[in-house]
Amino acid sequence: MKKFKYKAQDSNGKEVTGVLEGKSPTRVVESLQGQGLTVIDVREEGFDFSKLAEINVGGVPMKDKVLFMRQFATMISAGISLNKSLDILSQQVTNPFFAKVIKDVLADVEGGSSLAGAFRKHKGVFDNVVLGLLDAAEATGNLEEVLRILADELEEKARLQAKIKSAFTYPAIIVVVMIAVIILLMVILVPVMTELYADFDAELPLVTRITIGISEAIINYWWLILAILGLIIVGTKLYIDTPRGRRAFHLFLLKIPLFGNLMTKIQLTQFTRTLALLLVSGLSIVEALRLTSESLSNVHFQNAVMEAKDEVEKGMPLAVPLSRSTFFPLLISQMIAVGEESGALDGILRKMGVLFNDEVNNIAGNLATMLEPIMLIVMGSVIGFIAMAVYSPMFGIAEVMF
Repeated sequence: MKKFKYKAQDSNGKEVTGVLEGKSPTRVVESLQGQGLTVIDVREEGFDFSKLAEINVGGVPMKDKVLFMRQFATMISAGISLNKSLDILSQQVTNPFFAKVIKDVLADVEGGSSLAGAFRKHKGVFDNVVLGLLDAAEATGNLEEVLRILADELEEKARLQAKIKSAFTYPAIIVVVMIAVIILLMVILVPVMTELYADFDAELPLVTRITIGISEAIINYWWLILAILGLIIVGTKLYIDTPRGRRAFHLFLLKIPLFGNLMTKIQLTQFTRTLALLLVSGLSIVEALRLTSESLSNVHFQNAVMEAKDEVEKGMPLAVPLSRSTFFPLLISQMIAVGEESGALDGILRKMGVLFNDEVNNIAGNLATMLEPIMLIVMGSVIGFIAMAVYSPMFGIAEVMF
């Protein structure tokens, strides 16, 4: 007798699943129908290869999250219940992992859990800012509006990430090409020229001897070089994972010419947009600052916001602690002071978010243009040094011969 998994519905429309033994799927269907069940699916028990598609590799794509939020908001505004909306969305979502998450969330919501509480069980799908907004939306009954705002915010976040990725792609390609060219010259050209010069038994210039030494080291001890590089990378990663190392590395990122300014603007954009979003949803300033701190990627900005939160909790205006921070520009604290005095803090933050976002777009768009001549000069200098080291002995040999 074979074992078959089945999915069916009882007379009340409730889904029933289980395993039943039978000679064939037809016999199993007949048996289930005899129990008054409406059969939906029957398959032989064994490894279900379709489950492989539910394995999460790389998380849920941002475009899927944006589409989910937009469709969810549309269904809620159309008067469809929360449970029914989740059920429909679980069938429409094309990402198998995300579909499974939504089904699990639906089951938890039907069991009495809140929407945000159900999503919290699936780490990495939505961050704490989104979950905090969903909590506030359910508490105020403003779920439809918050879902629309979240869709817009996630879409803008995706655009920003794409812009930043594009800005860093070109320099990375140039560096990889430069390293590849240098290695090829050292492994192919330099050894050939070394054999040629050995036949003349001539004394080579210092720069040539250094280049030949580096070439021989790469050819004969490449495994040792890779091992040392691996140890350096692992050691650096372990150091960065410590609180002290993380602070040092994040400060270094902010100090790098060109890149540091971009990193700062990204943090300011994230701070202003996220805080505005949380405040307009109805969260308290203290809770909004806590969640905003968690959304920032640089530890120094995180600490500055958390310190501000502690002082705001004691009754201090937000503008005061931010004005003392070395990481936030004076413009931020001055504009926040105006917003606090006028009672329009969320509106002021939104305007600053647009301002900083435009600056990020401008810097990211011009980064490749600014870096291109620098990278070409560096590449030309290195290749020129190797060429000089390889070909300069020829002039000495020519003088001896003629």
